Amino acid sequence: MRAAIAASLLLALGAAPPSQAQQPAAASATPPAPASGRLMAPERVTDRVWVMRQPDRLWAAVIGNVTIIEQDDGIVLIDSGGSIPDGRDIVKAVAVLSPKPIKAVAITHWHNDHPLGLPGILESFPKARVISTPVTRDLIATGTNTPLGKTDPAVDAARLKRVENSIAELKQEAAGPDVPADMRAQYDIEIRWIGERVKRQTGNYVVLPTETFAASLTIPDPVAPVELRFLGTANTTGDLVAWLPKQKVAVAGDAVVAPTPYGFTVSTKPWLQALAKLEALPFTVLIPGHGRVQRDRAYLATLKWSMADIATRAAKAAADGLTREQAVAAFDRSEQERRFGATDAWTRKWLNDYWLEGMFGTAFDEAKGIPAPGK
Repeated sequence: MRAAIAASLLLALGAAPPSQAQQPAAASATPPAPASGRLMAPERVTDRVWVMRQPDRLWAAVIGNVTIIEQDDGIVLIDSGGSIPDGRDIVKAVAVLSPKPIKAVAITHWHNDHPLGLPGILESFPKARVISTPVTRDLIATGTNTPLGKTDPAVDAARLKRVENSIAELKQEAAGPDVPADMRAQYDIEIRWIGERVKRQTGNYVVLPTETFAASLTIPDPVAPVELRFLGTANTTGDLVAWLPKQKVAVAGDAVVAPTPYGFTVSTKPWLQALAKLEALPFTVLIPGHGRVQRDRAYLATLKWSMADIATRAAKAAADGLTREQAVAAFDRSEQERRFGATDAWTRKWLNDYWLEGMFGTAFDEAKGIPAPGK
């Protein structure tokens, strides 16, 4: 049930609907400062590479990481934020880093928190290339629940209503008799964050990619070339990964999300194959679709282990004749929580809501011959 609420919350906030993942360490119990609803200022990753990301320990109204790459003749962005104001904030942040124009934006996948900043970027740089895989372009056009090319007050009103319902659900959850005071404080921060996000999403509309590629596309540069690749279905059926061979940086999109993955109705089988291809790249830095920059491969290893463990346990539960509900209820999550560093109640809640409960149920269905519906 909580996974269903979490999926509904993502959809209400224009992030990823339920078709949808730093090294594991004990999460801090200290809540972040009150949310502004914005991406954080750019942090340097390595030479010519920066990332703007969502503040830590905020899960409800997500914003995908935005990677900034400086080439000799311009800036390449990987993803664009989740609203028009996000896109404008990115333009301002880039201007502080470099006087060069934004010349290209590559969109990793169709979930709203990655492509919907495009209009705010193209206001200032209308000639910038907008690149994705063909599947992602089609899903942006049809799956984002956002109008194409212009604002729609009816869509804004419907989003606001969904957000109001989601806030009510969170408030009800926070008021539970077993919820400790520190978790209630974290719920309050999330609710403020949600309110800020929905304000910034008013007037959102979709701009479609102008270029697509099937397998790979290179944006050449003598110092910071960017290779865009499709490694196969992962978090979505059209995931784009960026590889910077000279910087040895891989930008994973939501194929990798930290500190807890995102996934509800997605098959682990093709996802693991895509992660194996990602792992084959000789990267020293991995930028996930959400969360802190990874400077080793420990988290990627945990993610792969988690998928394999979920699939194995779900298959056994199906073979033992359990119902789906019985299997999900009986799923021992303690080792998963330990490996993901979910040592506090707040992190455990979101690991279960955004990953373990939904993905285990989907894996159980697959073991019973029901295909995963994720796209």
